[in-house]
Amino acid sequence: MLVKGIIPDTEPTISVGLVLPIDKQKSVYISSNFDDKKYKIKIMKGRLLVNGEIKTQLLLERVSNESIFNLEPITAGRGFHWQKKINISINGSLKIMIINDNLFIVNEIGLESYLMSVATSEMSGECPIALLEAQTIAARSWIIASEEQKHKDLDIDVCNDDCCQRYQGTQNISELAQLAVRKTRGVFVTYDNEICDTRYSKSCGGISENNENVWNDVPKSYLRGVFDGKKIKQPDFSKENELKDWFLKPQECFCNNHHVNENELKKYLGSVDEEGEYFRWRVSYSPHELMDMINTNLSESFDSIDELIPLKRGVSGRITKLEIRGKKNDSTYKIIIDNEYDIRDALHPKFLYSSAFIINANSNAQSAGEKLTLSGAGWGHGVGLCQIGALGMALIGKSSEEILKHYFSVITIKKFYD
Repeated sequence: MLVKGIIPDTEPTISVGLVLPIDKQKSVYISSNFDDKKYKIKIMKGRLLVNGEIKTQLLLERVSNESIFNLEPITAGRGFHWQKKINISINGSLKIMIINDNLFIVNEIGLESYLMSVATSEMSGECPIALLEAQTIAARSWIIASEEQKHKDLDIDVCNDDCCQRYQGTQNISELAQLAVRKTRGVFVTYDNEICDTRYSKSCGGISENNENVWNDVPKSYLRGVFDGKKIKQPDFSKENELKDWFLKPQECFCNNHHVNENELKKYLGSVDEEGEYFRWRVSYSPHELMDMINTNLSESFDSIDELIPLKRGVSGRITKLEIRGKKNDSTYKIIIDNEYDIRDALHPKFLYSSAFIINANSNAQSAGEKLTLSGAGWGHGVGLCQIGALGMALIGKSSEEILKHYFSVITIKKFYD
């Protein structure tokens, strides 16, 4: 595993979890482009079977830099509303094991080869090169600097999916993506002589978020909320009229429809992304739908839902603390959700685009007998680089350095290895 805080002077090799124990996957089919061997792998009665033979583990080594392994299938969008099974092709070597009676597959690969895939898994190879360069530099910086190490218990650096960074193999890599990685090889975002933990999300919705409002973390100078456009006076979300105007009458910014037409957005998104409205969106629920969804998602037993009450918002308008008030056993009953991720998980059958939303006038939906509507902004946590906003900047001719310095503001861009 990478040692966090150590600045590399040569290209490191990283370990990527392709199939995790949480996927509860029992079988996979693997082939390659350099020999005729096929591997039908499955778990039966707690044992790893490879083409019918019992193994403790299986190691598959590449024979050259052009070696490709094909895996069918793996999970993409793990735990999110776009979750699906996909087939992928990857460089590097593979290690196949069993953990808790489930498959665990790890890809060992050079960082720069990994980044070629990340750039066109997070976004499409159709994107302008400035966007691909900015995405690559941010992704390279994050994997070296990220303090979370979400999969340390599995002894891997990252997984293949949105909880870390999307890594969906070689099939979507474009010539521009390869050029973006080569041009930025060894280049990182830095602040105070350290590589930055550069976060990003699909769409900030117009204002990015402070990191401490999303994660239990100390404030970082380079992860401050910024307006995603020309400088203006940011709205005061403590004032009801400014809050509503922000969601219902948004100002022009890089991630809105003026710069990136949502009818054309799909060609710029990652291959597993769903087409939709990401800058401003609405979802509506009947009283019964809302109650059933909250009870299911939170393992609660409300008899009715009376109100959703935002208790705290971040600088982007994202709700970071929400009270759900209703009835249970003929008595008033309430719960409080105190982070944006769990709010998004609670208020959608799959996963809400973001926690930046207002609850429309019929918020007392149960007594009104009408649908409750959430009018929202953005897609994702909103911290750091806004991918659709960065796309908007690239489409009007901004450079990768201008993009990175817009979202991370106080940073310096440095090259640490050739």
